[in-house]
Amino acid sequence: MTYLRQYIESMIPIDDADWQKVTALFTRREYARGDTIFSAGDICQQIHYISSGAARIYSISTEGKDLTMGVNYNRDGIRLDPFCADYVSYLTQTESNFFGEALDACVVYEADFAALDALYESEMKWMKLARKISEGQLITIAQRVQMTHRLTAKEKYERMKQIAPIYEEVLPDYQYATVLGITPQSLSRIKNS
Repeated sequence: MTYLRQYIESMIPIDDADWQKVTALFTRREYARGDTIFSAGDICQQIHYISSGAARIYSISTEGKDLTMGVNYNRDGIRLDPFCADYVSYLTQTESNFFGEALDACVVYEADFAALDALYESEMKWMKLARKISEGQLITIAQRVQMTHRLTAKEKYERMKQIAPIYEEVLPDYQYATVLGITPQSLSRIKNS
């Protein structure tokens, strides 16, 4: 959980006593490739920190299509959004539309959102951390929406290769295409051009 501490310290100063408060909230679990980390239909109550391995968040459309929304990755010194959860489900206390799935063997630390909320409310510095995390998520979502609506299929592919090349490595093409918001056929043409 070294990265988790570095992540927190990049936003607020903490000491060892503060770090103990954080680690006390998390429980270590292991998932094998293909295991479900959380399920659609449930109200998401936990955040999952991918300490090692790769996971994805996906949904199934009404037509039965698998739609990958994002990859959570922490392996070989490369980290890409290692927090896996459905924040909207938790915040609205409604059933999740998403699944979390291990793409390979994963070590995951899980914490209840309610326990994190209690920590955030205990001191101003924890509230500042919560605000900064929320702001980061908002920026990511806004950038993704802008990318989806403003760029051509080829531009989306090129941009994703720049900002998150790991997606192409860990996802089969049909899942990668859904992340880009294009068809698998379009992705195949782009890659072969």
